[in-house]
This record gives sequence, structure tokens and C-alpha cells, in this order.
Amino acid sequence: LALEPHDYLNVREIPEWAGQQSVELDGEVRFPGKYPIRRGETLGSVLERAGGLTDLAFAEGSVFVREDLKERERQQVGQLTQRLESDLATLALQARDSGKDVSESFSVGQALLNQLRATEPTGRLVIDINRVLGAVGDPEKDITLKDGDQLLIPPRTHDVTVIGEVQYESSHIYLDGLDRDDYIGRSGGLTKKADRGRIYVVRANGEVVIGERSAWFRKTQSRGIRPGDTIVVPLDTDRLQPLTAWTGVTQIIYQLAVAVAAVNSF
Repeated sequence: LALEPHDYLNVREIPEWAGQQSVELDGEVRFPGKYPIRRGETLGSVLERAGGLTDLAFAEGSVFVREDLKERERQQVGQLTQRLESDLATLALQARDSGKDVSESFSVGQALLNQLRATEPTGRLVIDINRVLGAVGDPEKDITLKDGDQLLIPPRTHDVTVIGEVQYESSHIYLDGLDRDDYIGRSGGLTKKADRGRIYVVRANGEVVIGERSAWFRKTQSRGIRPGDTIVVPLDTDRLQPLTAWTGVTQIIYQLAVAVAAVNSF
């Protein structure tokens, strides 16, 4: 067809076209590496192509990382940083006007601010990899992939880690029958700054389990301490002069620290 002056030629894009997308599988996968994905493909489908998990895989400790979640975390940390800076400025003004000694509160707040500024977002999404493997193609149980997603499968582990307001932050060999307080005791016990009522456990897959008493964790085996768990003893901000953001800041710092440690183990 010969074109003439004032003709219009419209070249349309192929419907639902996207450039080549890929995801990365690392760790205890039979064939780790980068895999191209088609639009709408699921994690279970790619794992099948990769041969599944090895016999040494610690499925419960799987780390799934997504770029847009990382950016969302970065924005959340930025907002908390601004809020904490504002709280510290308010605390300083109140101290000047009232003459009260808030040096301890200000010192703790400044330490939290420094930790928050040094925090690195990971973009971790909590997943149940065994559920995914058992539901390939089921959109309600499987995970639809996005370009740049990463799945990290660690080798089997037998440790329990205790961090936060304990005498010695440390990791211990998992022993069946020991509860939360037993592991805290093996880390030297709580410090005077510990918040006994807000102690929680971060599972190996990133899930958070909260309970005020150790007996709560013994109600069922599914809720007891498991290999790969991290017991977090947060700072008691109520004993200082708490301002709105402080409790949330401590939770973000500890949970991101656990996620960073999991990602950096690869």
C-alpha cells in the first residue's frame, strides 16, 4: 500500500507485551540460577522447572525478596526517621521549658535514631514454601511472580538466636523441650531495660509470633520454639518518657535486622 500525503499509519503494540522478565533462585535448589518468566507465572511453576528443593533444604527458612516491597520499606523507615527526629526535638523543648531531666530518654531516642538511619530495607515477603510447592497453579495459594523477585533457600539449621535487651546476644543449639525463657536464660537473662510484656519470636520464614508468657508458647507444638527462630527482647520505652513512634521504631529495627541477617547469610 503506497502512502500518500496526510495518511496516518498506526503501529500498535502486541497486547500484554512485556520485555523479558526473570527471577532468581539461590541456595538449596536443585538447579539454582536466573529463570525467565512469562506474564502471570507463579513461584511453584518456576520451582518445578528448577527441579524443586534439595534434601538439605530448610524450607521453613525460605527468604522471598521483592523490589517494590523494598521501596515500600524504605519509605516507611524514612517516615519513622522523620517522626522520631520530631519527637526528639519536642522532648528537648519540653525539657527546656519544664526543667525536667530527660537525658536518659533523649540518649535512648538518639541511639534509636542512629540505628534507624543505618537500617537497610530488604523487601522480604513472608511465605510458606511448602504450601506453594503443594499448590502449583492455584492462584489462592501460589505466588504470582514479578520481575526481579528472588527466592533464597538456606540449608537446614539447628540454632535459636536471642537478640535485644539480654545480657549477651547469642545463638544456641535447638533442644526440644526448651521454651522461650530457657533460651533467654542461656543468654544471661534480661537487662533492666527489657520490656518483659512485649517479647516476641520471629520465625525462620519471617512470621512474627507474639505472647507475653512463656507458657503461651507451650500451648501447642506449632507455637513452640522451633529451629531457626529468633527471640526478640525489645527495649522498654514505657519506663522512659515514651513518645508516639518509639515502640514502632524498636520493632522495625529488630525485625529488619533479622531479615537482613537472613538475606546476608547467602
